Amino acid sequence: MTSKIPRYLWVYNTLKKQIEDFKFMAGDRLPSEPELEKQYNVSRTTIRKAVELLANQGYVHIQQGRGTKVLDFKTTQKLQYVTSFSETLREQGFEVVQNVLALETVKPPDSIAEMLSISGSEDMVKLTRLTLANEVPIAIMINYLFPGMVPDFEQNAREMESLYLLLETKYNIFIDAATDFISAATADSEIVSLLKIEKGAPLLIVRRISYRGGEPIEFAELHIIAERYEYSVHTKERPPKELKF
Repeated sequence: MTSKIPRYLWVYNTLKKQIEDFKFMAGDRLPSEPELEKQYNVSRTTIRKAVELLANQGYVHIQQGRGTKVLDFKTTQKLQYVTSFSETLREQGFEVVQNVLALETVKPPDSIAEMLSISGSEDMVKLTRLTLANEVPIAIMINYLFPGMVPDFEQNAREMESLYLLLETKYNIFIDAATDFISAATADSEIVSLLKIEKGAPLLIVRRISYRGGEPIEFAELHIIAERYEYSVHTKERPPKELKF
């Protein structure tokens, strides 16, 4: 073991590599804390710190009294950060390809216009893409953008790796907040064909409104194969309650 990094980071990196090399598969449980202590010759505190870091990074889920379960580490997105779907996949080691299925100027549906606080008669750019992770379809992504904010978008969209990165580098648009609405659905015939899944397969539906300076600037809708992706939420202590006497 190298002395250049803290012991807990060494244990974390070692376990992380074993998970990424599939020595531990999704659904497996890590060895118990006493076993890991003995294996790595470190303290219980060191093991717990390393495993907590793995949990924070989406590699494992700590279940009190039941051990530590290995997750499908490649596709966990943390909800406390504004990040795009493709960025999350790349950060987890996937090779991501976005195939543009359609790019058009449309009138938004009333429900989307209402969420963006605009008139339904206002034109928007609608971008529909198929997302592949390691050459396997994983999601359909639909984005609605304001044309005035993204001139020459058609040319730039077909060359981009990430929409958020394109907005930042080409248009100086930095999203500083987002609201996600997450629900479930089953795949219809059109989705089945694009994602190569069975009809009725479970989907994770994410509808997002993105904001800049408090103003909505984009609406996104994702249809994600549920068994290939998950969200994680890290919460802290409960808010203080008013005491009654």
